[in-house]
Amino acid sequence: MSKTLIIGLGTGRCGSLSLSYFLNNQPGIKVLHEGAINYQAHPLKWYNDHENVLKWIENLDNLSDSNQYFGDIGMYFLPYVAFLIEKFPRGKFICLKREREAVIHSYLQWTQDHNPWYEHNGKTWQKNDVWDASFPKFNESDKAKAIGLYWDMYYEKIEKLIEKYPQNICCFQTESLNEVNSRNALLDFIEYDGDRNLEGQYHTHKKRAIFAKIRRNFAEVSISLGKRILPKSFRHQLWIKFAKFFYY
Repeated sequence: MSKTLIIGLGTGRCGSLSLSYFLNNQPGIKVLHEGAINYQAHPLKWYNDHENVLKWIENLDNLSDSNQYFGDIGMYFLPYVAFLIEKFPRGKFICLKREREAVIHSYLQWTQDHNPWYEHNGKTWQKNDVWDASFPKFNESDKAKAIGLYWDMYYEKIEKLIEKYPQNICCFQTESLNEVNSRNALLDFIEYDGDRNLEGQYHTHKKRAIFAKIRRNFAEVSISLGKRILPKSFRHQLWIKFAKFFYY
């Protein structure tokens, strides 16, 4: 029997890490979150990265060993959904949708001096060579407004894709994943027939979540201290070097 590709979608800051925990807790399913291997993310580009996307899917297949379901979760897969369905007609795409203002607020706290939704020269906002290319760009310099435009665009495209590919794509409210019925519905959608682990809180007890929280707390303290004692140009160089470790 051929394997089934699973791709997780959503704006980010929408529960995608919890989704990966839930899926990986089902026998026969192995998915990554933002391509993370040994806690190091491997994001793809938002624009014109079809060849690398396909190569990455092939790598995921190889990494999946004997698991029947394999895949990855990342917001940047959205532009490639139709392309991937053409290549993998049985592929399943699971989108999470969190309330708009909650996503904006979370991203503002999460990204700090980084703004991947706007083309900039690195003076007002700091550049991130790992993640900047993984987000779409908007002609809006106000960061909160740009994130809102991103949210609007993302779910408008999701709705259109669901209309066109209803057998391949579904979308769940983030909060609904706390409900057993929704967890069952999600597994039904991907046509999962193995033993189901439906209980548990998948965002509170996993090693990666704990490690990520420690990194973020350390980063926040370092940033706060650095703003007081280090010149901006030096802080910028430190950000470029270490942001990919502390954030996302």
